[in-house]
Amino acid sequence: MNRHPGAWRAIGALCRFWPFLCRTLGFAARRSSVKQVLTRPKSFSNTAHNANLFAGEFLIGMDPGQDYDADKALFHGLLSSLNVQADADAEALVRSRRLASARTSFDLIEDYLLWVVFNAIRPAMGLAAPAMTAGSTAFQPDEELERQYLHEVRYVAGQLFLGAAAPTSIQRRAELCADSLRARVKCATALLRNAWAGNAAARPFDFVFRNGVGFAWVSHPVTVQSAALVVQELLERPKVYTMLLEKARSLGQHVWTCEQFRQEVRTHVIELMRFRPVFTVLSRDVPRETEFEAGGRRNAVCPAGSSVTILSLAAQFDPRGVPTAADYCPHRDWGREADSRFLMFGYGSRQCPARDQSVEMITSALIGLLTLPRLTLADPWGRRIRYDGPLIRRMRVQAAWGVPPAGGHP
Repeated sequence: MNRHPGAWRAIGALCRFWPFLCRTLGFAARRSSVKQVLTRPKSFSNTAHNANLFAGEFLIGMDPGQDYDADKALFHGLLSSLNVQADADAEALVRSRRLASARTSFDLIEDYLLWVVFNAIRPAMGLAAPAMTAGSTAFQPDEELERQYLHEVRYVAGQLFLGAAAPTSIQRRAELCADSLRARVKCATALLRNAWAGNAAARPFDFVFRNGVGFAWVSHPVTVQSAALVVQELLERPKVYTMLLEKARSLGQHVWTCEQFRQEVRTHVIELMRFRPVFTVLSRDVPRETEFEAGGRRNAVCPAGSSVTILSLAAQFDPRGVPTAADYCPHRDWGREADSRFLMFGYGSRQCPARDQSVEMITSALIGLLTLPRLTLADPWGRRIRYDGPLIRRMRVQAAWGVPPAGGHP
């Protein structure tokens, strides 16, 4: 179901047309009801995620309180210390030139996205980053060790995407990789404390350790998965892709420095993410009896101890408020619903704190791909995108090398 976002949009449309479905199934499908649920953390609790947090407690599964506030403050401090655009641009430039020189098909994730995102967030971990990837404080930079580490954190995050619906084999692998990640962070906790001196110097070991684990398994895999989905959606829109390619080609070497072009790409990234978000549905626990707006004459009553399913993807296409929501329109005037533009990141005080950084990383990655000739999915056996549970494990692409590339590449 998560591989077919159109199915969730259809289910959401049915729930909006027949509100009794929302009341019966406990679905929040209207834009207003999704906002309502997401802004009432005392009534709709994030503890629904706890069963999938194999690596330990993190912001995603915490309710408001002292621990949540402290962890969120640390996370904001780490994000503000990053220069995501510069670092992501630099890595995307190096990787895209390397791919252009090789002139062979390549794996979008293994050969490109893993590294653009990793090198954009690596500075937040300081010397702890190579120690974590090596699993020892006696480390030497090694790309293969880094690749193994990035695979492990992806499997841990994959459990968050799929949750209780995951097969036992995938859950066991997530547990094993979570154990490995915790061991890696444990040996690097002192280095993390030094790297976070301005934000965590006075904090106990458990605080640094917990957030080191959480930062590792959330920040990288979710952004990589989101970037892969953005490229997948773009390739299915040839007119949009052609337009961006032609603009990139006309800029040549200035493709990396033209702020107007970057803003154009960023705007398309946000719209592409709206059509194919990482989290198509979310769950919330109901600690005490409450209700939410379902449409029609009656609200949806939620008994204590039950759960609510948030159709976050469907809510972004609710025509109420934005009649053209179903159209692909990056430059749409959202009017009074401007805050709905980023609904794929959550809403209100619990919106993803790394929203802007994630968009910047994906924008840099996409600009790098636009400096190559036109890409197409390339798998001669038909399985052009290979999945591992909820994760896109492999997405092999090839470029039309007969077409002059942009960005001054050979």
